[in-house]
Amino acid sequence: MSLPAHLVPRKTQAARELLQQRPGGTSSLARGLRMLLITIDGRKSFGELGVFAQGLGLRADMAFEQLQAQGLVTWGAEAEAPSSPQSQASRTSPTDHTARLVRAKFFALDLSARMLAGRDQALRDSARGVDSESSFHAWIDQCAQAISDAGGAERAALFRERVAAAA
Repeated sequence: MSLPAHLVPRKTQAARELLQQRPGGTSSLARGLRMLLITIDGRKSFGELGVFAQGLGLRADMAFEQLQAQGLVTWGAEAEAPSSPQSQASRTSPTDHTARLVRAKFFALDLSARMLAGRDQALRDSARGVDSESSFHAWIDQCAQAISDAGGAERAALFRERVAAAA
């Protein structure tokens, strides 16, 4: 399947239900596909998400084909034209901001667990206290430091880059 870069994938109800389950269950996706599915927000186009998919080691067209075949994504209209930061900020409600923060936090939790290979319990415990933008950034710093200590500065930089792209 060759998809136009401007199409926007959207999660289905089945995808939302699947993501509420703990990873590794009987109906779970492969890690890369799960991370890609988490990132789909109904605003990013196939072209934007394709770059993220490649960063996860996936072939974007095949990954989206698999998600669609499992009934986890549908295709929406074209992506909105980029708007100025001021007009975008005026459209963002507190609920949208909170939802974005929660999605970014869970994405970062999952990514840190993968990068630390099971040595992430302290970060999981401290994530419970993340309830604002400033506490999120402080927690991300803590995660990056733990990843740097365990795997090096490049790995920590990759963690920050991927979290920033998902947020």
